[in-house]
Amino acid sequence: MGRPRQFDESALLDAATELFWSQGFEQTSVEDVSRASGIGNGSIYAAYRSKRALFLAVFERYCEGRARLVREVVTSAPGSAHAAVRALFEAIIDDCVSQPDRRGCLMLNSIAQLGSRLPEVISIGNRTTAAMESSVADRLRRAAEESGAELDAPTLAAYSATVVMTAQGLIQLSRLGTPLGRLRDIAEVSSRNLPAGWNAPVADRVG
Repeated sequence: MGRPRQFDESALLDAATELFWSQGFEQTSVEDVSRASGIGNGSIYAAYRSKRALFLAVFERYCEGRARLVREVVTSAPGSAHAAVRALFEAIIDDCVSQPDRRGCLMLNSIAQLGSRLPEVISIGNRTTAAMESSVADRLRRAAEESGAELDAPTLAAYSATVVMTAQGLIQLSRLGTPLGRLRDIAEVSSRNLPAGWNAPVADRVG
């Protein structure tokens, strides 16, 4: 069993996330993370061995948070499936515009910048996207069942992927500086693309 880490790992990963997100992988050094976190280089290298391993720990943690956000929003949003999808888009937009300089999403940014060099980034990104789509699919399946609609697995997967892809598109548009009103218009129109029969409220899940 390894020795317990003698520092606040969450604080370290928070500091590293901020730096990798704002400066990028290439422009961020372990020394930068050390200064920002107040944790010595030696402790960081002892825990993670390399900048690459530290980044991947940051990246996976961030992606888990994004998948959790999607799951929590679509699961807890009251009303119809349309309302749940719109709530997801609104949560994504609110998160985007709250970021400094609308810097986008660390997952999408990293896939674009590092995917060809760090295969783990693609693997984690694919796994995260699949988790998001699964959460959306669960909510859409409930809506279809309660409306009496027949929905085969490929169609459900296509609708779920479309919702997640639209959310990711909103992130990219935000990064390009698209006005908030325009983002909300896109979210409103996109949330209407589900079958009209799914507009009935979905019963609250018990347990």
